Order: sequence, then structure tokens, then C-alpha cells
Amino acid sequence: MQMRSINESGQVVRVLLMKHARWFSLGSLWLVGAVFGVGCRSGLEGGEGGDASGGHMNGSGGQAGGSAGTGPGGEGGDASGGPGKSIYYLTSTVFGADGDRQVYVGLDDSLDDFKFSTGSAREFAGVASLEAIDRTLYVASGEEPTITRYQITDEFEWIEESSVSFSNYPLSDNANFFYQYRADDHTWYLPFDGNRRILWDPLELKLLGTRDDSSVPLEQEGLMLEAGGNRTGVRYEGSVLQPYFYHDDDWLNFAPASPIAVYDPNTHAETAVLEAPCPGLAVPSVDEEGNVYFSSWDHTPYFALFDAGPPPCVVKVSREREIDVDFTTDLTELTGGRYAMNFRYVRDGWGFADVLHHEELEGDFTGEPDIDVLDQIFEFTHFHLWRIDLKNGRAERYEDAETGSFGWSTARIDGRSLLFVPQDGGAKTKIYELDVDGGAKQLFEVEGDASLGKVR
Repeated sequence: MQMRSINESGQVVRVLLMKHARWFSLGSLWLVGAVFGVGCRSGLEGGEGGDASGGHMNGSGGQAGGSAGTGPGGEGGDASGGPGKSIYYLTSTVFGADGDRQVYVGLDDSLDDFKFSTGSAREFAGVASLEAIDRTLYVASGEEPTITRYQITDEFEWIEESSVSFSNYPLSDNANFFYQYRADDHTWYLPFDGNRRILWDPLELKLLGTRDDSSVPLEQEGLMLEAGGNRTGVRYEGSVLQPYFYHDDDWLNFAPASPIAVYDPNTHAETAVLEAPCPGLAVPSVDEEGNVYFSSWDHTPYFALFDAGPPPCVVKVSREREIDVDFTTDLTELTGGRYAMNFRYVRDGWGFADVLHHEELEGDFTGEPDIDVLDQIFEFTHFHLWRIDLKNGRAERYEDAETGSFGWSTARIDGRSLLFVPQDGGAKTKIYELDVDGGAKQLFEVEGDASLGKVR
């Protein structure tokens, strides 16, 4: 199967992106971020063992949650015990009429009755992102390449400590936590300039230098390399996995396979590069056994609908950092032949995915790729949230919460699985708790595109 490049579509795609830019921003879609240099992080995934408290909280239109331990499906972080009461934080992104955004961060000691208002929350401009590390909050500025550390008191006071600057490096989106992976408490990786990475120490707030050792090619058959980021806030136990993928200038054509670099958490050297047989891999999530699932975010089913390119699919990497060749799936056997994107493992053998209901699209899929179909896909109203039961080999459209697509995210905090669902284009968010079988109970509703994390 050969990917067909629609040479004349470049300008058309850019027009479509501009046409739907408001929706992309509100729905936390990385595609617009990629094209216009704005990083988005939606969702919060945990690493192995323990609980997650949310992924990186990101003011780029997506929830990027903070940290609280690491856990299956749930969104990354580190919530180790220690003195002081438990404190949670809620990050809400509010968009202005001109597309500008402000990030508001509120604090509380209760997940069930979180009291939040933009009037009393701390405000950060632009695409600010947050991460909880060692019982403190770190804020990556949305306006300059700096990260600042804050102590949070039991009275919810912010005490600014110190900052670290990344201004000497060519970063396209400042020091956004969207991209970063944790190797250990004293070492985090920030990819830049293709396959290179900055090492820095958040506890000492200092740079540790760069690593340039990589066998990941910067180009592949005319397509450029892109770091898949860590939109889900995964924190690994053991080797760090960094997904990459290849795309063209218009983010329309993708290579059929995605490299995944494996980094030693002690030496920080690249020890292997896995070739994952799926395009555009950018969404990692982890199950209870330490298996990592990678799914696509930018790569849509557009070409696959016309049998003109590879479909989005999901790859499973074992705890031993080997690709499970028997697992790779586009999920169509479970979804009635519909293609799915943005799969995220949640808990107990199941996860969520955005499934494209192609029967709702107007178009003739027996002919050449039709740009009008791409326009309909970019509206994202034909994607629906499905619950994917990997353990029992079944799936169904999720009806337990009022959901749309490409705005939802999940987190695991204090052993509780949470689902965040933006409403009215991100004007407000409903927050649900999920039971073991996926049933949803609404906890509360807040202003803006929001999600939760745990400071300590």
C-alpha cells in the first residue's frame, strides 16, 4: 500500500487548519500546535506501579496534569508521603475570543468538593504547563523558556523559590512539560532539535548538559522527524521510552512506522531504537504489568478510508522493552470496522479511544482521497468516545458520561480513576470518577478546560 501525497493539498490543509483552529485549541488537539508551534498536552497517564495524580497540566488547550506517583493509565506524577496534608491542584485553561489563553491554577485538600474559581486561582499567561515533583509545583512558563519551582503551604500559599532557564537551546515551545520524561528524581529529559535531549535536575534546578547520541534518523524518505512528546505525563519504572514519528510539512502524510528510542535511566544513553509498525505514535499509557501502549494523535484515518495509506493503530511494548508483535491493532475488529485514534489504557484491562464513525461522513471512499472528507474529519464531530476492553476483546460506545472527542483526559489519583470532559468547546469541564467497569459518577463541574493533579 502506497501513501499518496496530494501535492495541491498543502494550501487547502492550511486553510482547513485555520478554519477549525478554534476547535483544535479548545479540544486540545496537538495538530494545530504542531503546525503553528503551540504545544498541547491532553490527558494524564501514569507510569508503572503506584498511583498517578494527573499528567502535566498544560495551558495549551489540553490538560497536562501534575504528578502523583505513577500508575496504570493514570496521569503521571509523584505523590510520595511526607509531612503536611494532602493538597491537590486543578488547572483550567480559559480561551479568549481572539484565541489567547490564560491558565488558572487552584488548590484544595479535597477531590470530592474541590472549590475553584478563576477569580481566586493563580493565573499564568499563555501555554504554561505544570508538574508536581518532590511535593512541590514546577511551572514551565508559556512566554519564555524557564521553569520555576513553588512550595505550597498547608494554607494553599504559593512560595516562589528559584528558576532554571533553557534559553541557550533552540526550543520551539519554551520548556513545556508536554515533551518531558522523567529518568529519576534528579534527571528529566527535554527533547529538542530532532533527536537530541537536554538533561536537567529539577531538585537542584540546574542543567546537566545534552545528549546527542542517537541512531534515530532526522529524515525518512523526505519526511521530517518529530518527537511524540509525553502528553499523558507517563513516568516509567526502568528504561525511558521516547516515541518519534515522521511527517511532511503539512502534517498530512506520515511514515507507516514510528521509531521509539529506549534510554537507560542510569547512564542516560540510547540503548535501542524500536521500530513500531504504526504511524504518528504520540500517546503513551501504561498498564498494571508495566506494558506501554502507544497510539496516534496527529495521524488521522483520512488516507486509510480511501485505502490509500496506513490506518492509525496501537502498539504494545512489554516491560522488557520489546514490541509485542502479536498485539498491534487498528482496533477495527472491536469497533465494527471503524478506525480509532488516541487510545489510552485506563485500568483493569480496558481503556478509552476516539473512534471515527465514518458512516456519518459524506464521501465516496472508493475513489481518490477527497479533501472535503478531510474537512469533515477536522470538525471532529464524527469521532465518539469508546470504551475498549482489551482483556475481554470487546468494545462499545461510551455513554456513561457526556463526552465529545479530543478534549477528554483521564487521571489516577489516590487510587481513584478520574475522567475530565470539557463541555461547550472548553467553556467548562465535568469531572467524573470511574469505577472498575468504567461506570462514571460526576463529582463536580468547573469553568474552563480543566483537569486535576496532586502536589502531595
